[in-house]
Amino acid sequence: MIEILLKNKECLTFQAVSDISSSKLDFHLMQFHDSTDVELDWLSENYGLDFTIMKNYEDIEISSHFLETTYQASFHFSIPYLDREKKMVEEPVFIIVTKDGVFLFSSCKLDTVFNEAYSNKIRSIQESSDTEGIFKFQFEFISDYFADITEHQSKKIKTLASRILIEKEFSKEELDVITTYNFNNLLIKEALLETSRIFTLYMKSNWEQTTRIKESVSVELTDLSAVSDYIHFNFERLDDLKENVSNKIDLEQNHIFKMLTVVTVCISLPTFIAGVYGMNFETMPELELTYGYPIALVAMILSALLPFIYFKKKKWLKQ
Repeated sequence: MIEILLKNKECLTFQAVSDISSSKLDFHLMQFHDSTDVELDWLSENYGLDFTIMKNYEDIEISSHFLETTYQASFHFSIPYLDREKKMVEEPVFIIVTKDGVFLFSSCKLDTVFNEAYSNKIRSIQESSDTEGIFKFQFEFISDYFADITEHQSKKIKTLASRILIEKEFSKEELDVITTYNFNNLLIKEALLETSRIFTLYMKSNWEQTTRIKESVSVELTDLSAVSDYIHFNFERLDDLKENVSNKIDLEQNHIFKMLTVVTVCISLPTFIAGVYGMNFETMPELELTYGYPIALVAMILSALLPFIYFKKKKWLKQ
């Protein structure tokens, strides 16, 4: 699907480039959802766009994230988000800015998430009076998104911490939850660092001399730095939670081992007495006693009770 914001603030929607009657539109923004090769060829033919950054975005070189030419500046951002199964995944977003306007490429899945979370996004874009304002809005939106998703993760981690530390309720499954949150935090941190790097490179680029939004990008960089501190704090909190749960599990296991020790001692002594008097020796004086049997029973009971009383006084039976 293709969405086009004209300079007269009219929004047009097309299913394919073949539906667009004019190849030269007076627009601020063109957004392509799940773009196809046909659409990219159409853009290359009519607007002279270079899609090198979209073809090599999986490379680790910086040119796969920010690429500047005489006619355009290209950006690739990795955006982490929670999918329908509440699993953190990443989707690429490409922004190409030229003298004609801004071109935005994203997936339908990611755009659905954006539209659900930011109902005023379209209105904010429409309120921009020029292409420069729309271009600046992309930086602001990405920065705000990282702040929001980090805050969302922080709330989930805080709720988990409350359940573990305050309510003292936990299970071994909590370690899996902590591992998941750590992975989510790592994805956000990695994407945020790359975004900060792209912002910094843009501020030093020649293209910045054309758009002159350096001051605005600098403010967003400051915000991203603050978000990075929150992410670092989330890592520390998760590490503390993991250590706390591990310690509680160790204490629980130690209690189990103590209980097994108490049971073993309490059972072993009566078993020892029964074993001795179960021997088939001819000369065993106790066998001829009138009260030999009850004496043996009492000895067995006492041999079980005395260790139990001892361990209870030592508070081994308390968890």
